[in-house]
Amino acid sequence: MDRADVAWDLFCELRKELIESQKLRAQVIGFKITFVSAAIGLIGTNLEKIPNILLVIPAFAAIFFDFLINSYRYAIKRIGFYNRNYYEPSISSNLKLPDTFIWWENFLHNTKTGQSLAFMGNMGITLLAVRAAIVALVIPFCPFLSSTFFI
Repeated sequence: MDRADVAWDLFCELRKELIESQKLRAQVIGFKITFVSAAIGLIGTNLEKIPNILLVIPAFAAIFFDFLINSYRYAIKRIGFYNRNYYEPSISSNLKLPDTFIWWENFLHNTKTGQSLAFMGNMGITLLAVRAAIVALVIPFCPFLSSTFFI
């Protein structure tokens, strides 16, 4: 194998790992939304039968899901960092590209291409679950007051 083949194989393997990490992160986010929403709904509909302090469980679950989601986020960022700082510069040194050419990872690293809405949406679910847990711990459950926390 020559250097170009090795570089291409490395690039393909990194892309596979990146895509797999993104898929796993999306699955965990979907499971988090389903679990936390269902747990809050189940506890909320059975407040006469069970203590409202159980609203702490979905809040802690959401926090632990966030730890898992962030571990996938860092894995994805690590691959991007490697590509941007090591892989792309070594490849571009062998190619005669125009000065205006921007490699993909450098383009994504630009702050204008950042995406914060997904992160805010994910954290929003956690904050709602934590807020419901705090209300359950601090004041007795009152449907009128507590409904304002879910809006």
